[in-house]
Amino acid sequence: MAPANMTGRTEREKKLKALLTFASSVARRTESSPHDATLIDDLQTHIKGLPLPFSPTVAAKYDDLDRRGTELWNLSTRLRREDQPPTDKNKDGTARLTRVLTLLRVFAFLLLDTAANQAKKSRQRMSAVRVMKIALKAARVCVENNELGYATKVLERAAEYDDTLAAQETREEEEEEAIMEAHLRTEYFAMRMTLAWRQNRVDTAEHMFAKCKHLNNCALDPSAAEKLADLLYEIGKSLLEKRNHENAVLWLQRAYDVIGEHEPSILSSDASELRLGIMHGIVQAYMHSEDINAFEKASDMVRLMENDYGDKFVVSLLKLELLSTSASFDSSKYYAVLLTIIRTVVLNETNFKTIMHHVHRLKDHSGVTACKVVEDLLDIRLFREDNDCWIEKAFIARVWIGTTITLADNGFESLREICDLTQRNTRAPLSAPAAHAAQTLLWKMVEAAHNQENFAEAEAWCSLCLHPLFDNAGTLNKSKIARRSIMCALSRQDYPAAREIFSRMSDTGKSEPVTRYLMYKTALQCDDDEFSAECLDAICRTSSKDATLLYACVMEAQSAGNRRQAIDALKKVLERYDYSAPAGVHLPALLRCTVRLLVTQLVKDRELSDNTVEELCRMFDGACSQAKASRRRPSTPAQQQFTSAEFEWFSKNAYNISLKYCTELQPQHLNKLVECCIEFIKLLEEQVQPDDHTDLFLRAMFCHFLAACSSITLARAEDNIESCLQHYLHVREHSREFRRKTADCLQRNSLGNSARGDIISKHLQVVKLEIESVLKLEKWDELDDLFKECWKYKEPDRYETLADLVLVVQAHVAKAGVDERYQRNILGVIQKIINQAWRSSNKDMAKLSRWLRCLFQLALTIDEDISLKCLEHASQFAAARHGVSDTISAHEHVPDTPPPTSPLKSADMEGKDSNHYPPTELEWLASTSFNQAVEYYLQENEEKCNTWADHALNVAQWADDGGRLRNALLERRKALVWSG
Repeated sequence: MAPANMTGRTEREKKLKALLTFASSVARRTESSPHDATLIDDLQTHIKGLPLPFSPTVAAKYDDLDRRGTELWNLSTRLRREDQPPTDKNKDGTARLTRVLTLLRVFAFLLLDTAANQAKKSRQRMSAVRVMKIALKAARVCVENNELGYATKVLERAAEYDDTLAAQETREEEEEEAIMEAHLRTEYFAMRMTLAWRQNRVDTAEHMFAKCKHLNNCALDPSAAEKLADLLYEIGKSLLEKRNHENAVLWLQRAYDVIGEHEPSILSSDASELRLGIMHGIVQAYMHSEDINAFEKASDMVRLMENDYGDKFVVSLLKLELLSTSASFDSSKYYAVLLTIIRTVVLNETNFKTIMHHVHRLKDHSGVTACKVVEDLLDIRLFREDNDCWIEKAFIARVWIGTTITLADNGFESLREICDLTQRNTRAPLSAPAAHAAQTLLWKMVEAAHNQENFAEAEAWCSLCLHPLFDNAGTLNKSKIARRSIMCALSRQDYPAAREIFSRMSDTGKSEPVTRYLMYKTALQCDDDEFSAECLDAICRTSSKDATLLYACVMEAQSAGNRRQAIDALKKVLERYDYSAPAGVHLPALLRCTVRLLVTQLVKDRELSDNTVEELCRMFDGACSQAKASRRRPSTPAQQQFTSAEFEWFSKNAYNISLKYCTELQPQHLNKLVECCIEFIKLLEEQVQPDDHTDLFLRAMFCHFLAACSSITLARAEDNIESCLQHYLHVREHSREFRRKTADCLQRNSLGNSARGDIISKHLQVVKLEIESVLKLEKWDELDDLFKECWKYKEPDRYETLADLVLVVQAHVAKAGVDERYQRNILGVIQKIINQAWRSSNKDMAKLSRWLRCLFQLALTIDEDISLKCLEHASQFAAARHGVSDTISAHEHVPDTPPPTSPLKSADMEGKDSNHYPPTELEWLASTSFNQAVEYYLQENEEKCNTWADHALNVAQWADDGGRLRNALLERRKALVWSG
């Protein structure tokens, strides 16, 4: 078994060889792959085993250890210098490389430290200085990169070299060397103090500062003093950040004392800024300190700073801070300091924000002074800086302050002046966001004045909101402000001003519904109906399905007493909702209100207004549509508001208007009203009891009568054939319904004689209208039934127009070439009319004679027996008028009209004596009959010739001409000689 010392030596040799081998490979590995993760692990492993203790084996490798340590230190220095600044892309790689270089420096130091431990005593002092310098650099890198554990290890090893240097101080040596070693030891203790500070070991930091102070009874050189002061400043600043104000004052004061030991002229250029920072920190610490004398101390320090640095920005800021924390805030001093800053500071984004921050702070104590500061900032600096963003922010701050404090009486004017000043000194209006912000602030003043009913003041604020500086605010904002101005003018009853404001608005703003509503109110007050109508139309076009503004227009018109405008507004509401209504509005009431207003406007200057009637018809038609829709399921809430009482109201009013103005209404309007009434009656009949139907029944009957009359008028006036026939179909429909209801009504026998007679008279009129419709529609098969309807109820005094109509029907039937059967029936009807007329008490011989003549002439080509019967009737009528009694048999057939041009057009005019048969009619009948006999003579038809000649002589005998006509015909008859 080998001896123990031999085994230990072998192990030390292996370990040393492995260390040197690794040290030899580090340079290659670092340069080829600096981001190698294993390199970090290997470095950490070898650092743990260093430094190696003294031994002959290690001492033998002194030169190798020293050379490898030096090479690696130089490598780390070179790579540190070549290291690229980190970016987002190589951030991780840069962090890894930084750690490699940090560990490499620690490793290199420990190699040199191991070598130094093996050196002879004659070289210990030189090694101590050299290794101490390297240790301090390595520790500083470790602290900077937050490798505090390795920094501790390095400084623990440096402690031995500090002891070595301390031991040398007892020996005599050159002054320069002594000073250098003292500075080196001071730097060592400063580094120990820095490490303790980073490790939050304040007690250790205090101990190390004490050692530094003990070492530096003699003054430090300027460079060392700056470094120590900077270190002390960093410690004090960190304590200040942690709000440890008492300790912060202590460390900062130490820093101030260290740097104050040298004249500024011999310090570096950075020393002045360092001293300023230290003083600034001291003031900050004092201001937050609980020391009763802290404020005075801070003030004294600021005065020192002011003496040393004048109007430097940081000094002014400290003065502002002191003024802010003072027991009594002095606004004038605060303003003076801010004005100094405004005049001297280099403006950048940070400084601008700082100034504005202090403006806001000043505003809390004196708004007027804050306004002046902002005005000075704009006028003295910002208008010359040509930075629109800063100008806008400062301007908005000025507006904000001016609108949130109680200004003097000229507060409004001061804001207007700053707006004018800003406009003159800028190239363009404020940007849209800035304009919006300023207008929002000014709008609060508008609202406040308006709520207090200071309408003139509110209007003035509105005018300021529309300043040209805010041109980029957008159309919507401008329109809103202009509308508020109009509202103020209306409240002041200054209607020309309201119209002037409206005229200056953009087209988009003018067309907005709310704007038009305000101008509608203006127009009502000015009695400008044309402008009112224009505004109402604009509201209707742009209100979509929301009629709120239209309702408001209705209320305004009613308040103004303008019924015409109220009607127009109500009409627009109903049209917008398609004669329905939104939730919460009682549709029937809305319709009733409109109808009542329209009725008041029906007659103007004693004449019926067609336009008003047209609107009234639309109201009833819309109500009718909604009422009918209410009977369907499901129905809307608005439709469900139509009850039987509503049906009754609309039916009665439509009926009453129709009756009252039936002679003045246009036929189309009358037709529409009575049709609406009929529809409402139908809806009522579905809901009321049968016992209550009598009034409805009569109302519906007369509505059908009026509908038939108006439809026939429309049909006769219509040029378009299709429309004309459509009207005749309506006549037919209403006539049939009237006849049906008439039959039911008369069957009940519940009417008086007068009412019954009126209904029978209307029945015949309706039948005649229906006959005309059938004629135009060429429904020939229906004529027979209608002719029978003529005789359904006795009406002896109403056959004159019927006779004329039947004659017209005959003419059309003949012209249309209809079957002869229809023509014979028509002739029978004429016969029946003649018989009924003859039986009446007030016979009109002129009319009877004309009808006989027409029937005679029409029947000649159809049925000669009817013509011969006409001659017999004429003889009997004439004989009866001469006192000879005779009877005439009645015929049950229905005839047609004669041709419009009969042989004797003046016959009617000559028969003025109703007691005698007109002579001209007798003469024409006798002559025509005898001519017919001559025709048959020429045809050698002796029987018919004699029949016609006899009838001609029979008629001629009643002529009041002394027998001349009869004698003349007798003479002519003698000439008709038959041979054989």
